[in-house]
Amino acid sequence: MDRNDDVVMRRTDLSGVEVFLGGTDPSRLHDWASDGYRSSEEYLFWSRRVCGLACLQSLLRGWTDIRLSMGELLALALDWSCFVVEPSGNVQGLIYRPFMAWVSSQFGFHCELVERTPIHISSREVRPGQVLIASVSPEIRDPNTHDPRRGGHLVLVYAADDGVVRFHNPSGYSHNSDSASLPMRVFERFHADRGVLIRGAS
Repeated sequence: MDRNDDVVMRRTDLSGVEVFLGGTDPSRLHDWASDGYRSSEEYLFWSRRVCGLACLQSLLRGWTDIRLSMGELLALALDWSCFVVEPSGNVQGLIYRPFMAWVSSQFGFHCELVERTPIHISSREVRPGQVLIASVSPEIRDPNTHDPRRGGHLVLVYAADDGVVRFHNPSGYSHNSDSASLPMRVFERFHADRGVLIRGAS
């Protein structure tokens, strides 16, 4: 995640052309081949869409001896219809049910869908060996954002105690992507009340 700032700072201008506010094309800064991507174009297309797979990759590294690159995970996720690429180029996903079927079948994780459940309730299920991939606004990286939209991004909630939510944010800035924390009342402003509870294989 050491190049997150370069990707995070990518925006789309009014013409629909992506621009890089940092002034540097992140595909030149990131070793996309080592992540298993076939080209810099593939990396740029998917880099802002694989937050859920980044959460899964973290779990695989923490709970198993499985080491799959992001490109490998993406290929598997596409095979399982966790993403649908429309002819227009728009991407639907991460789609929860096929994602749950995939990680349960291939990695032995137990998954439970969370819907219409606020974070102060769903986080009660978070404990060692059980985490929540939570749908939030990507604006959660800037907690002072006013009236954020909800959903559109996924983070890995690994602890919730004393009114504080602790999580990994795949698209956080480099100083807070690995371990971020927010008061629950702040986190819930960005939370879409849905996600997936995941428990490691027994």
